[in-house]
Amino acid sequence: MNATITRFTFVLLSAGAFAAGAHAEYRCDPPPTPLDQRACDAAKQGPDALRRFVERWTSKMSNLYFADYVDAKTERAWDAKQAQAASKGLSVASNEKR
Repeated sequence: MNATITRFTFVLLSAGAFAAGAHAEYRCDPPPTPLDQRACDAAKQGPDALRRFVERWTSKMSNLYFADYVDAKTERAWDAKQAQAASKGLSVASNEKR
């Protein structure tokens, strides 16, 4: 019985530690590495630029995650840029057939 409780407690603590380490961390205030700085610059250009940058680096065994470089301020900037483009009549890339 005591061994079962000990194992169960160990499993719970391990799962908790893993879950705590799995959250996204915003890395652009201030960017700690040159790679993070370039990812933040890509995020300023828009979600497509950031996605391409992250995909290019993850193919090189890097630990870049899209969500690490996006916060509420970045999302608002992307939305404003998209609304401005829509108001000017510019088409935004989509996957719809012509």
